Amino acid sequence: MSKIKANNLMNYLNDLFPQSKAAEWDTVGLQLEEVYNLASQDEIENIVVCLDVTTEVVQKAIELKSNFIISRHPFIFKTLEEEMLNPAKKRIYDLCLEHEIQIFSIHTNYDSSESQNLIELLESQLNIKSHEKFGELNEGFKIKLLREVTLNELIEKLKFIFGRKNTLLTKNSDLEKFVSKFYLTPGSGADTMLNMQLTDCVFITGDAKWNEWLYADQNNIDMFILGHYMENHFIDDIKNKIYKTFNDEVNVYAFDIRNTFRYV
Repeated sequence: MSKIKANNLMNYLNDLFPQSKAAEWDTVGLQLEEVYNLASQDEIENIVVCLDVTTEVVQKAIELKSNFIISRHPFIFKTLEEEMLNPAKKRIYDLCLEHEIQIFSIHTNYDSSESQNLIELLESQLNIKSHEKFGELNEGFKIKLLREVTLNELIEKLKFIFGRKNTLLTKNSDLEKFVSKFYLTPGSGADTMLNMQLTDCVFITGDAKWNEWLYADQNNIDMFILGHYMENHFIDDIKNKIYKTFNDEVNVYAFDIRNTFRYV
């Protein structure tokens, strides 16, 4: 197994998901300054891809002798001092420094990019007539269907795509109404609904706050929530893209942390 240059990998990822397209508040790209210039970072043989950098993810990277983790959510989101107040994150940070593991995050620049595979996933179950980016940062999609489906049918297809057994739906929604278009913003995307002042529509996202539920209810929006885990497609998307470009020059391991809660 040969190795790839770290700069070649990062340049490739930045071409697909330019960091300039990330939100101003976001902290994408390389996460650990202390690891930047270490000799061990010149080449990469094993990569771990995940949604979030947890203890289990880093332990897997150590086991695989991987020196590079690609995460969906930034590991260092606030200042380093603030982040290190989290005991678990401090332990993870120390492990990464000890084993010279770099973390590279692709977050809102993934959302804003047409290079992501979300539409491809939707087309596996839905007949899409057209789609366009929307939102202040192009973080969401406005999607038009080739034929109308009932709200219930749309929900069931999306539950299948994103591996959900149940979802949350606004209380007054009519499951038998016909839908020809909808808006979708992954992750905690309900603020897009407010920012764009949407009304009288179908809106899908991963998480929503109480005030966002109230907004949907009062503005005749059928909003349903698929859970933040809906972003899990990122893992296979990045893995497949790297293999397609670099072939057998590198090993890529998908680490799925699953939901961190259970229903009781």
